[in-house]
Amino acid sequence: MLTLLNEDSDYAFQALFDRYRDHVYKVAMLYVKSPSLGEDIVQDVFMKVWFQRKNLRSIASFEAWLYTLTRNFSLNCLKKMAREWKARHSFGEEHPPYEDTADHKVRDVEYRELLFKAIEQLPERQQKVYSLAREKGLSYQAIAGDLSLSPLTVKTHMARALLSIRSFMRKHDKELLILFIMASSPGRENIF
Repeated sequence: MLTLLNEDSDYAFQALFDRYRDHVYKVAMLYVKSPSLGEDIVQDVFMKVWFQRKNLRSIASFEAWLYTLTRNFSLNCLKKMAREWKARHSFGEEHPPYEDTADHKVRDVEYRELLFKAIEQLPERQQKVYSLAREKGLSYQAIAGDLSLSPLTVKTHMARALLSIRSFMRKHDKELLILFIMASSPGRENIF
């Protein structure tokens, strides 16, 4: 299979995905304890498999490499969550809880305008994926069905959209970036 995958075989990739996805999910769940994060890690791992397909034949044990890759993605996910929690916690200490004041309303309007500009600059497909995920709350699987794409392609479009938006926000206002990170965190209701 790895030889076929090296030759860009979609069949070989699908066969490896079907064979190992449950194992990758179980390993991820040992670390992250969240079904949605576990599914994200499965997508990330197999995206890495696809991108590394030209180098896989030189790996002595594909299963051991896949386990290590899954463990590393899981640990990186936990580290990212810890950093985001720390940023939210320190942000909360520096700023009092949200108050319904004119100043906060102005900042909220500024943030929304800046976010709208960032989204407008995305390529059309990324805009569509972002809109379906954030505004309509659709899963990657549902978006894939609506747009006739694979869930992996949807995840790639979403990741690129989020990177572009974060970069745009970073250039314009660091405080707004923190708000964006908080708003786009898993498990939070997102109105965008």
